Amino acid sequence: MKNVIVTGATGFIGRTLVDTIGRRFGLSCNVIALGSKIVDLSCKDETFDWFEKTRLTFDCDHIIHLATLYKAGDWPVKHQATQFHVNMSINVNLLEAWRTFFPNAKMTSILSYCMYPSHSEAHPESEVYGTEPEDYLFAYAFTKKAQLIGQRAYAREHGLRSTSVILPTVYGPRDSFAENSHVVGALIGKFVRAVRSGAAQVEVWGDGTQEREFLYVEDAADGIITAALKSDQDLLNLGTGVAHSVGHIANHIKSASGFEGRIAYNMNRFIGVKRRVLDVSKMRNEFGWAAPTRLQDGLARTTRWYEDTLPPAATAPAA
Repeated sequence: MKNVIVTGATGFIGRTLVDTIGRRFGLSCNVIALGSKIVDLSCKDETFDWFEKTRLTFDCDHIIHLATLYKAGDWPVKHQATQFHVNMSINVNLLEAWRTFFPNAKMTSILSYCMYPSHSEAHPESEVYGTEPEDYLFAYAFTKKAQLIGQRAYAREHGLRSTSVILPTVYGPRDSFAENSHVVGALIGKFVRAVRSGAAQVEVWGDGTQEREFLYVEDAADGIITAALKSDQDLLNLGTGVAHSVGHIANHIKSASGFEGRIAYNMNRFIGVKRRVLDVSKMRNEFGWAAPTRLQDGLARTTRWYEDTLPPAATAPAA
């Protein structure tokens, strides 16, 4: 990696990825951290203008693509057309800008495991085709699948090089800790604020038995770089290959935060699919990569980070 463009670089994973590239490659690597304030990738004119100008001074060898419109909770259910329009626009604009201005660069796109169908077994990469995603996520999931198909099409017609990785739920420092965020960030936020406010209980959505796979953000960045450098596969699952119940996660965070109150499970809140986990054997066997951070360590680090960054006056009302 010498000259890298990272789209979605101001987001949670993108910021950590940019930092990780900087630490690993130092001054030998130039990174352009591309966020929506610099260019709106859903606008063709803005995208092409930016790429055309950048080509004059930047000999890009890698494009790592994280830019997307998505929010946690039930937001995807209520904004299906918005997600479809914006994310498909980003797809087609970026693919054409890649072909037109940086055809020698390798593209690595970051996808989501919501592309897979809803069942409890580990998802192999082959399952992304010939199946349909969970209905409430279909619009977002199909835009991610369209990115994958687009890269394959551009490889076949134009000889461009690319790979894609599918991530599970990513957590860690700089995550969103609002109540409607992804489960780990939301729970850390709730427990830490409850300690600050002296709340007697913390609400957890669902009954605690729903299971997800969780990947620490620094591990995600490391795996993305590994795939960008080494993989010529269409698709790789990048994760731990292990699912944990939300109740298990909640108890770890309760301990890490020092919360001494009660956990109150709310079965009336939106929880999504019952279980989701990836088959990560290809990444492990072909590239020797495995996520190094233990769940309890990652949760403890993230909890401490949020405690250190939360202003002293920030509290939450009792649940």
